[in-house]
Amino acid sequence: MSESKFETVSSLVDNYQQNEAQLDEILKDEQLSETWDRYHLIGDVMRDEVPQTMQFDIAAQIADAIADEPTVLAPAPKAGFVETVKAKVVQFSKPVGQMAIAASAAGLMIFGVQQNVAENDVVTPNQIVQTNPLGGFAEPVSFNYQQTSAASQKQSLAEQQRRFQALLSDHQQQVKLHAQMQAAAQEKVEDATQ
Repeated sequence: MSESKFETVSSLVDNYQQNEAQLDEILKDEQLSETWDRYHLIGDVMRDEVPQTMQFDIAAQIADAIADEPTVLAPAPKAGFVETVKAKVVQFSKPVGQMAIAASAAGLMIFGVQQNVAENDVVTPNQIVQTNPLGGFAEPVSFNYQQTSAASQKQSLAEQQRRFQALLSDHQQQVKLHAQMQAAAQEKVEDATQ
């Protein structure tokens, strides 16, 4: 499109020229017709004559843009040597990692219990808050305050150790069960490949 045609459209929009032949040419040409619409919209905006809501029909433009986009088809991944090696490494390292985490947690718990018992002959719960009241005599902070004796503290320590041993034995049973399940799965894989 030449620049003179756009200038002609602009002059017709601004009512500088009144030529019926040029107006018919603009209405027949799609690009000039769109330019005519845009120029009128620009003029309406400048004169503040735009309606509150405007309707733009952009559905056709979006549909065209989607149709023009290339289609990407990805090939299906092939199970090659690298993938099987990765699967075997993950299969081997997962239980080892789980056992390492469990062993670290168990070691930290044993170390913490031993340190706590070695430092304090009398174990006091962390929930008891020591306060110095203004009246000069101490009262419990809550109604469920209980004075713990040495016997009850030893009993609670024994209960804590019993629960810890139960957790360790449960963990060992789970490790054995997991190992048996892996061995059975490996046998199935070997039987299927033969």
